[in-house]
Amino acid sequence: MSKKNLILGIILIILAVFAWAWTGPLKNSQEKKNQEKNFLAGLNAAQVDKVIINNAGKTIELDKSGDSWTLAGEKKFGVDKNAISSLNSVLSQIGAASVETVSTNVAKKSSFGTDDQGLKIEVAQGGTNFNFVVGKSTPDNSGTYISSPDASKTYQIAIDLNSVFGRGEWRDSSIFSFIPERSEKLRFQYPTQQFAVEKINNKWAAAKPYKFSVTDDKVAAILGVLANLTAAQIPTQTFANTGLEKHSLIIQATGGGFDNTLMFGDCTKDNLCYVKTAASDNIYLISKTDHDALAKKMADLK
Repeated sequence: MSKKNLILGIILIILAVFAWAWTGPLKNSQEKKNQEKNFLAGLNAAQVDKVIINNAGKTIELDKSGDSWTLAGEKKFGVDKNAISSLNSVLSQIGAASVETVSTNVAKKSSFGTDDQGLKIEVAQGGTNFNFVVGKSTPDNSGTYISSPDASKTYQIAIDLNSVFGRGEWRDSSIFSFIPERSEKLRFQYPTQQFAVEKINNKWAAAKPYKFSVTDDKVAAILGVLANLTAAQIPTQTFANTGLEKHSLIIQATGGGFDNTLMFGDCTKDNLCYVKTAASDNIYLISKTDHDALAKKMADLK
């Protein structure tokens, strides 16, 4: 090998080593400069027994017992199942995720939303509390800026926390939970009359006060709407200005293991209509579209 080729070979080896170092150890070293130990390390979703969220002065407390979650102060309403699924997912990730320092200046916390304007979260786990502030989402919305309440640093975590902790409604918006196919009777009560249909020999038929032709498809359509009816909003739980005291229309569906009664009130100028369940006295606002669709299916039944 000539001296010239030997020199070129050595240079190529040096360049290769430099390229490896630049894309490997040096790159990792540079990245680790901005990474720190996750201050939420140790948070274990399986051991969490309470989550408290302070959102703009409104406090939400979620209590866990076994695998079940309840909403403190809301005895009548369950917790939204999708919300709890998302919460459990985030709690299982957040303690093991890596965090990256984006600022050490306390004055810049406001620009990341990790000051007093952020969501204040407290997670209770046995005798240990984990406190953190959820700030703004990262520009690509895939991550979140977070901080310890009393720390000057702001970190970036590659988890979308705002869509979970920042939700406005945690109460379950589903109105009934039953299997339509198990229904045995439907009763419709108006201010001046009522009628009912029953399943006899596995076929739907008018029961009282008079006989008329009923098709299974039309009854199934009404039951389908009732079973899938959800609230557009959950209003203040009071009868005032709802029209519910008049009970202009009542629908009762009964069957194997359930007795669901829905009472209708007034509709608002916002195209929402008040309804109330008899068993729990829960008051909901459903869309006027759902209200009118149900009314039409009832009219088509006779």
